[in-house]
This record gives sequence, structure tokens and C-alpha cells, in this order.
Amino acid sequence: MNCGCVYCISTSELGVIENVGKYERTEGAGCHCINCFTEGLAGRLSLRIQTIDARVDTKTQDNALVVVRATILYKVLPDRAHDAFYKFSNPHEQIRSFASNVIRGQVPLHPMDELFTIRDEMQKTLREELEEQMTHYGFNIVATLITDIDPSVEVKQAMSQIRTNACLRLAATYEAEVDKLRIVKAAEADSEAKRLSGVGLAEQRKAAILGLQSSVSNFAGSVKGMDSKDVMGLLMMNQYFDALKDIANTGRGNVVFLPANSNTDMVEGIMAAESGKKRK
Repeated sequence: MNCGCVYCISTSELGVIENVGKYERTEGAGCHCINCFTEGLAGRLSLRIQTIDARVDTKTQDNALVVVRATILYKVLPDRAHDAFYKFSNPHEQIRSFASNVIRGQVPLHPMDELFTIRDEMQKTLREELEEQMTHYGFNIVATLITDIDPSVEVKQAMSQIRTNACLRLAATYEAEVDKLRIVKAAEADSEAKRLSGVGLAEQRKAAILGLQSSVSNFAGSVKGMDSKDVMGLLMMNQYFDALKDIANTGRGNVVFLPANSNTDMVEGIMAAESGKKRK
């Protein structure tokens, strides 16, 4: 508010006073009297923190197009209000231009994949360079934020495809490992089954031998005048007849077992086999 020679400056503002068109002084919040003939209020400067949004189109080290969005928070330095008021005609646009220039200098130094991991580093560099430059113009950079890194649609599709291919490759690797594990486990199971089958067969033969030994001993002891050889011959003959009986009962046998100790026996066996075929 101003009433001729009296001006009121609001809180968080500075008033710039000129004397005959020349900068005279700055006044803080309150009511101030000036010389109406030679002095005037040239303008006001806000001491509040202000925000600038910047959108920068650039490309990365691997030539991927990307849009970087940044937010800059700044305020006027009270002791350098003269520079802030007279050196910049449009602080928002000029600070935005400085920020865009810094971002365009950083992004091309890094590939696309790395850009997302160095956000904090980019923010720090942007603030340091802006603060160094803006201090000369009466502004303090409070904070700089990289709010978004947006690749082009083609780059997004390519990155998605790369990620998909990587997942498919990993899945194929896992599937191959599972198939390998199945084959190995199946081979181990088959080996263990054969080992156990062999152990069982060996135990079976051992039991058969022990039983046969016991039978021969008992038979030789019960029948007088027969030795172990005679008993073995008798047992073998019984097994022979049992085998012939099983072959005759099944009716699907293609092999006839004949004794090899007599030609007459062999002829009789062949004749018996032919007779069996005719009956079928």
C-alpha cells in the first residue's frame, strides 16, 4: 500500500527505493516515509521461497531420447536485493534456462540404464552449479529436485523387450536345470533300483542254495545208501519235469528244453513237441 509519501511493505517483502531514477536503498516490512519529490518505490521483492518447474529434452550417452523434469526452489538474498531486482528481468525464465543448460550437460555423460541410479548425484550437481551462478545475481538456491526421467516411447518399448528377453532367458535356464535334475535323479533311481534288484537276487540265490543244501543233507540222512550226488540228480530231475509241466500249461512256449546226453531222448522230445503242435 502506498499513500503519496508513505509506503507500507508487507511481511516477507522488500521495497526497492529509487532516488531520481537511481537505486537508493531497500526497505523491510513496515510503514516508510519517502521524499515525494525525488524518491519513489521502484518495486517489491518477495522473500518467500519460490518454485520453478523445468522440462528438458535431451539424449543420453547411448543416444536414447529422454525428457528430464526438474523443480528448483529459490529465494532472494536480502543483502543482495539490489542484484536480484536489477540484474534479472524475468528470474523464473532465466533460472529455468540456467537449470536446463546444466541438465543438458549432465545427461549425455551417462547411458540410459545408469541415469535412473544417479538421480541424487544429478540433483547435487544441479544445485551446486546453480547456486554458484545465481549467488552473483542475488538468489539463493534452496533445493533442486529431479522429479521425473521419461524416456521416449520407442526406448521404453526396447527396455521392456530387453527385460522380457532377460526373464525368458532366466526361465529357460531354470527349466534346463530342472530337466537336468530330473534326468540325474531318474538315473540315480534306476541305478539304485538295479543295485537293490541285484542285492535281492543275490539274497534269493543265497537262500536257495542254503535251502537246497539243507534238503540234500536231510534227504541223504533219511534214505540209506544215497549220497549227495544221487540226491542232487533227483532234485534236478524234479526241476526238469516241473519246467516241462509249466511249458505245457502255458501253451505259449516257443522253446523246448531237451537233455543233451542221449540222441534217442532228443528224438523222442522232438516227436513229442511235433505231436503237441498238431493237437493245437
